[in-house]
Amino acid sequence: MNWTAIRLLTYAACAGASLLTLAGLADFDAATGAFDLRPFNLYEASGALAGLLSSALAGLALVKGWGRK
Repeated sequence: MNWTAIRLLTYAACAGASLLTLAGLADFDAATGAFDLRPFNLYEASGALAGLLSSALAGLALVKGWGRK
């Protein structure tokens, strides 16, 4: 087993949980260690994520010069 990869994934999961808590999308109870994700509308989230990812991909294509001959 690659312990470095496992440690990196653990850090990434904890960072993601912290960001969700800071954004108000989750609750964390330090006394019990419980992490509760609040319910959200999947259709609105996928619509917002699609717009964000397409803009990021367009910016990356501009920087990398994709599509130029």
